[in-house]
Amino acid sequence: MSKLYTDYFNKTALTVPSHFIDVRSGESVGVSTEILKQIEYHAENQTLNHLLLSALTEYFHPAKKSQPNEDILVALVEIKQLLQGHQINNVYASIPTKKVKTNSTHLDIQEVDDILDVFGG
Repeated sequence: MSKLYTDYFNKTALTVPSHFIDVRSGESVGVSTEILKQIEYHAENQTLNHLLLSALTEYFHPAKKSQPNEDILVALVEIKQLLQGHQINNVYASIPTKKVKTNSTHLDIQEVDDILDVFGG
């Protein structure tokens, strides 16, 4: 049994059957209650055309999973391994150390006194 949902404000009407043909697989699929609730909600709020266009956009241009999520998951796995003690000995060996190189330059005491005098010291 099908039901007609209308958004009179935007002149949109949609007849929803109990089953539909999935255009990708060709199989008959039942309409879930979640989909029916969303259609009913958007029909009542005059946003039915927005729901349909959003669904079609997601269908034809699915959002790709972002790469940073993969990086975060890899980092979490490494942290988990560290906490479980698998790599506890290698942790300190892999921490990079920064060596500070100091340049020693000969300073003339008279120049230092002049600079201090200029800055009130």
